[in-house]
Amino acid sequence: MPAYDPSTNPLNNNEWAFPLTECFHIAAMALSVGMIVLVDLRLLGVGLRGQTAAQLVAETELWTLAGLAVVIASGLMIFSSDPVAYLHSGPFLFKMAALLVATVYNYTIHRMVACGNASPLAGKLVGSFSLALWCSLVFAGIFIAFA
Repeated sequence: MPAYDPSTNPLNNNEWAFPLTECFHIAAMALSVGMIVLVDLRLLGVGLRGQTAAQLVAETELWTLAGLAVVIASGLMIFSSDPVAYLHSGPFLFKMAALLVATVYNYTIHRMVACGNASPLAGKLVGSFSLALWCSLVFAGIFIAFA
């Protein structure tokens, strides 16, 4: 099997393709993480006090899922531009691990606590951990450019 040649990838052959894909990736990340952060802030007791965390989960779940779908699709396209370089990038590998953990956490423990009758302390712990996970993922994405 011949070695992968990044110059054959459409994202590398058009001056607008890669930056435009990055824009979609970043906007979708802001959308999905932003929706999750709204719920986290409510769990922490510092935001949107007029609604319960369960109401916020229900109102933001479609936007969160849509954002994650675009993030994953655009991320796969970006990854295809030079997979060897990405697979040798520490920040990229961390970001992928953090994305997996944060997504599983969001749709299991985070959702259970937000939609259940958990204690305020449990909400604060779950919200804090969720914020830390998603922030680490965003920062790892930024540092991919410097690795």
